Amino acid sequence: MKAAIRGRRIMAAVLSCLMVLLAGQPAHAATTRALTGVTIRVGVAINPGDTLPEIVTLEDDTIKTQDYPAYAVTNSDRYTIRYAEWVTSDERYISIGDQPRMRVYLEITDSDYSFRGSYSSGNVTIRGGKLVSARRASNDELEVVVTLNGIKGQYPPPVSAEWRDGSYGRAVWNQDYDLYDDYISAAISGYYDVYLYRGGALVHKVEDYHGTSYNFYPYMTRKGSYFFRVRTVPHTEQQKQYGTKSEWLESDEIYLDAEDVSDGSGRTNVGEVVAGTTQTGWIQSDGTWYFRYPNGQYQTNGWLQLNGIWYLFDSGGRMLTGWQQWKGAWYYMQSNGAMQTGWIKAGDKWYYLNTTADGVEGAMHTGWLTTGGKTYLLDSSGAMLEGWQEIDKKFYYFYPGYGYMATNTTIDTYFRVGADGAWIQ
Repeated sequence: MKAAIRGRRIMAAVLSCLMVLLAGQPAHAATTRALTGVTIRVGVAINPGDTLPEIVTLEDDTIKTQDYPAYAVTNSDRYTIRYAEWVTSDERYISIGDQPRMRVYLEITDSDYSFRGSYSSGNVTIRGGKLVSARRASNDELEVVVTLNGIKGQYPPPVSAEWRDGSYGRAVWNQDYDLYDDYISAAISGYYDVYLYRGGALVHKVEDYHGTSYNFYPYMTRKGSYFFRVRTVPHTEQQKQYGTKSEWLESDEIYLDAEDVSDGSGRTNVGEVVAGTTQTGWIQSDGTWYFRYPNGQYQTNGWLQLNGIWYLFDSGGRMLTGWQQWKGAWYYMQSNGAMQTGWIKAGDKWYYLNTTADGVEGAMHTGWLTTGGKTYLLDSSGAMLEGWQEIDKKFYYFYPGYGYMATNTTIDTYFRVGADGAWIQ
């Protein structure tokens, strides 16, 4: 009898516990209302070449968001932003037009509501960006990934604008930039407007030009003082949407006497060659450039130096561009035919083309190279090597992304390299 009574008491206790548990879960879900929509405002204010801010400010929507470099805010009294983080790396440099991604975690604050059902662009409003995805982690938490609007800004002006020594009319700019500087590659577009002036009069202009030098000499046909102006400009449609042109940078003046001026040869508006022409100098025909001497002969099958610039022609007299092999060495001829020297990137590889101080000018370098006080190693294809390399049973380390050899330092805690760069075992 007593055992039966104890059994009934135990059963009653169990049922009581189950009722409490059932009341704590399903009953809550049944009594809360589904949150049918959410709104988030996001933004970031940085300059081109900056990294993303480490901290994303989380406040209500009444804050002056322009006072914060990055923010994710909402003005709801039913939910709040518990946490926000970058999906895009906050270590890489950001360019104009880039659209960083952010992950935002929303949390219910009003117990009368819960996240239920599905969430998409139809019920998730993003101001300052676009919705990528929304995932309900629980009834109380919603995870939202957004793409922010493109980074806006003004491009920085070139750091230098000079006339190249030893040649008339060769304008150069941005020559002081380090080709390996990730900040620079993110901050600039690589495209420029370049205007030539004589006195105060505009003589010739080149717009949306990709390069850091231009030969203005064909347009310097009258004596006088010349200078040029250059500015950085957006190039892609996305850059044009979010970026503005830089301020102008002006060069010093150079003066040309009457005997030094150009005869106009080499202008891009020379026109096509016609039969029996007596035109000399640069001549364009069907999009190809030729060079004709006063005796009527054309430059063929070799090199021609004009105003300190080297050009290469094939057996048909056509001026060559791009990669060209000549007597066992590789050269790179720019789109205007000028021979390239120094560092050049092709695909994802860096190559070095000799200056006069390095060997045969313009020839692609292979093997060891010392330039600018640093030592590099280029393989048989000319590509710059990176990381650990074994040469003659010795190990050397070349900094990834930069390529120069480490000396008198310790790599990865355990590997000491000496003054000659070799690992000291």
